[in-house]
Amino acid sequence: MELTAMFGSIGLCVGAIVAAAVIYFVVTAIKGKRAERKERAMLKQHRDQQGKRAQR
Repeated sequence: MELTAMFGSIGLCVGAIVAAAVIYFVVTAIKGKRAERKERAMLKQHRDQQGKRAQR
């Protein structure tokens, strides 16, 4: 195997690993934001219910 072909193969492997890592971090960030938004909505609903109880 030629040296350039070997470096090309290694480069492709490294590129694939980097691409997978980037995709993983993007998906993780999106899921984190979604969970944070859901948690914020639940907290708001809880506060609204507490406010209604205090008014009674």
